[in-house]
Amino acid sequence: MKNNKYIKIAIFIALSTILLFTAKDNVSAAYSIFSLTDDEHTKIIVDYENMCENIKNKKMYEERLRDISDEANSINIMANIRQEQILTILNEYLSSCSIEASSIDFLEYSNLNSMEAEISEENEKDRIISAAVTISFKASYNNMLRFVDEIQGGKTYAAINNVRVVMNDNEEVYGTIELVFYALKIDEAYE
Repeated sequence: MKNNKYIKIAIFIALSTILLFTAKDNVSAAYSIFSLTDDEHTKIIVDYENMCENIKNKKMYEERLRDISDEANSINIMANIRQEQILTILNEYLSSCSIEASSIDFLEYSNLNSMEAEISEENEKDRIISAAVTISFKASYNNMLRFVDEIQGGKTYAAINNVRVVMNDNEEVYGTIELVFYALKIDEAYE
């Protein structure tokens, strides 16, 4: 029995010694993984600072886009020009003023920035576009005047380019009106 006790103690000491040396190697290996050189530490700090700056710049860019979008909405400029939008707006004006339109023709779309000889990088992002529309109509004289007032004080920015009218003996007005709708093209994510 005493022999067994000594053997157990010897085995315990041998295993403890093996575990101690093995653990010492593992601890130094783990420590070497987590210890960084000065260059590695500096690179991590620079990467972190760049990431923080990028996040701040992204937030500023998004805020600027929202501000531009809000400003465009407050001055009633559309964010983009689509024929269906213009038709919907014109239908509201025409029906509220009791005007019969015989035709609505979309004449041209243009980018107003393309008229400049040299477009800077900053202006290239901000696109002002327009669409010209001609409406042939029949209405009473007063309804035609109300229609012109609706367009001038309306919810979108449209300019009256030209009005041609002919009045008959029944005080009916036949004519055409040329309108130009303007839009400020904004990043579609913030429309």
